[in-house]
Amino acid sequence: MKKLLIGIALLSLAACSDEPDVSESQIFEVKNIGMLSTTEYTVGKIVKLSDEGEWWKWGERKILMSCKARIKAGVNMNAIKEEDIKVNGKLIEITLPPAEIVSFEMDPDQIHTEMVDVSGFRADFNQDEKNKIMQLGEKAIRKDMQELNILADAENNAKAFLKDFYTELGFEQVIIHGTKTKK
Repeated sequence: MKKLLIGIALLSLAACSDEPDVSESQIFEVKNIGMLSTTEYTVGKIVKLSDEGEWWKWGERKILMSCKARIKAGVNMNAIKEEDIKVNGKLIEITLPPAEIVSFEMDPDQIHTEMVDVSGFRADFNQDEKNKIMQLGEKAIRKDMQELNILADAENNAKAFLKDFYTELGFEQVIIHGTKTKK
């Protein structure tokens, strides 16, 4: 009977422990995710160009083109190091790698010439000129990405994912720090 009471006492002490029943491999399981894409934006841009003729070119050309880019951002979970995760009882503290752009795609099916106006003796815009105009559109979208806060959104979404992940593992307090991106 005495051994039974001691066994029950030890089991109840183990159940009341401050440590969650989580192995180290479970804690570092997030590294197996690899690149965690957490944010996707679709950004449209209208590019307008007026090409007025020189003194020897009579007339002018105008073009209006639209394009869309799909941008994905996320956090590379493979970059989490052992020292980036600290466990203290039912508290876990994680330092995330910086968020980054995962992909930038401009679908050719989403590029359209909306309007062309050619007057005088001017030639229409050729494909090479249209490609250069679309490069201006891509450059403008990439510049606008800094104002969109896509990296901040990606980091916040990764934090929310990790909080849920570690809460499900049994941690009562999950603290996640972001890392400043290099500019």
